[in-house]
Amino acid sequence: MADHSKALVPIESWCYNSPELLHQGIPIDLGLMAEALIYYDQILLNVSNQPQFAAFLSWFIKQDKYPDLLSLFEEETIIIYDYSFATGAVEKEGIYALLNIQDEIEKEENTFERRYLYHKDIEACFPKRRDRQKLYKVLSGKVIEAKAADFGPAIKNAKGDYHDVKLSCLLIQSFIDEIYPLLSLRDTPRIKAKIVENGNISRTTCNVDFIKLARLLGSHLNFHLGTPLTAIGHCNRLLWTSNVQNCDLYLGKPMSNLAGNKLYEVGLKAVKSKEIIQSLRAQVEFPDIRSLINAGKLTFDDILRIRKKAKRFRVWLQQEGERDRHAIIAYHYEVAKEAGLTKFGRKSLSLFGIIGAPVAGTLIGKEISGDIGSSIGTLVGSGSAYLLNLASKIGAGWKPIVFGNWLKDSIEKIIKK
Repeated sequence: MADHSKALVPIESWCYNSPELLHQGIPIDLGLMAEALIYYDQILLNVSNQPQFAAFLSWFIKQDKYPDLLSLFEEETIIIYDYSFATGAVEKEGIYALLNIQDEIEKEENTFERRYLYHKDIEACFPKRRDRQKLYKVLSGKVIEAKAADFGPAIKNAKGDYHDVKLSCLLIQSFIDEIYPLLSLRDTPRIKAKIVENGNISRTTCNVDFIKLARLLGSHLNFHLGTPLTAIGHCNRLLWTSNVQNCDLYLGKPMSNLAGNKLYEVGLKAVKSKEIIQSLRAQVEFPDIRSLINAGKLTFDDILRIRKKAKRFRVWLQQEGERDRHAIIAYHYEVAKEAGLTKFGRKSLSLFGIIGAPVAGTLIGKEISGDIGSSIGTLVGSGSAYLLNLASKIGAGWKPIVFGNWLKDSIEKIIKK
C-alpha cells in the first residue's frame, strides 16, 4: 500500500507535459521537480533522453550545487526512473501505430550507465574526469530501469482509447484547451471526431487542422498527427509505474488531465461507484515554486530551505485517515511566512486521488479550424487486462494521489453513457 511518501515526476517538457516550456525551447520542467521535492520525501525522476539529463545536471552544476545533487542521489531522495524504451506513434504510409520501441542494449539489465553516463552531452557537463566518476559511483545500482515487456497491456489499452471516438475527442481537447491560450488564439474549438473504417485499419478524423496547428506551434513542440496517440500511451505507462512502485504522480498539464480520466475509468471498474476520485483545488498563500524556478527567480538553495520547513506538507499527505483541507491551506501560509516567501504571492493548489469504497477515510474532502483527415492508425487489441489489473490494485489498497489539474465532468459524461 502506498504511503504517499514518494512520487514519480516526469520532467520532459513536450506537448502533453508543460508545453509552454518547450514552446520557449526549454527541454525540461525543473520547477516540477523542485515542487515535488517540497511535497515528497522521495521522488522518482524521469527524463526521456541524454540531452535532457544533461540539462538537469547542468542546472545544479551552474549553481555550484553538484555536491548537493550527489548527496540527494546517495541518500535516495532522488532516484532515477528510466523507461529503457520509447513509447511513440510510428507513421507508415500516413497511418500511425502506437509502439513500445526497444533496442537490444535497452533490453539488457542495468544499462543506464552505458547509455547515459558516457554520452557526449553528459561528459560535456564535467570538464574534470573525477566529477564524472563521482556520478557513475553514486548512481551505480540505484537506477530503476523499466523494460518494454512489462508495458504491453498499457499500450493495447491506449490504442483502444483512441479507437473510441468520445475518448479520442477528450484526448485531443485536453491539448487544444492548453495550447490555444499559449498561442493567444481565441474561440477554442470543441473537438468533434469520427472513426473511418478501412479494412483492419481505423482512421480518426477531427475538425482541427493539425498541420496548420503544427505550424503555429513551431518546431520545438514537434506536434504531429500521432502526438495524441503517444500521449495516452505515456499516461498509461505512468499509471502502471505508479501501481508497481506504489507511488503518487506529480504531473504537468495536460498530462494530469489524462491521468485523472483514466483513474476515473479504472476506479469505476474497481468499486462500481461514481465517488471514485476526490479532489482539492484551493488558492493558498504560497509562491508558485514551479514558475519561479523555471524563470530563474528561485535557486536550489531556496528549495532546500523550503523543503526543511515543509515537513508538515509531507506528514499531511502521508496521513492514513481523513485529511483536513483547512490544515493544508494553513500550512502553506505558515511555511511561506517562515521562509520569507509571502512577497511572491499566491498559487493554486490542485491535487486529486483515489478514495475507493467503502471509504476508510476520505482523501481530501469533496469539492472538489478546418477539416482535415487526421488519420491515426490503431491496431485495436483488448486493453482490458490493463484496466482490470489496475482496478484490482485499487481494491488491494493502491490509491494514488496525483498533483495537477483535473476536472471530471467530461469523462464522467462519457463513462455514464
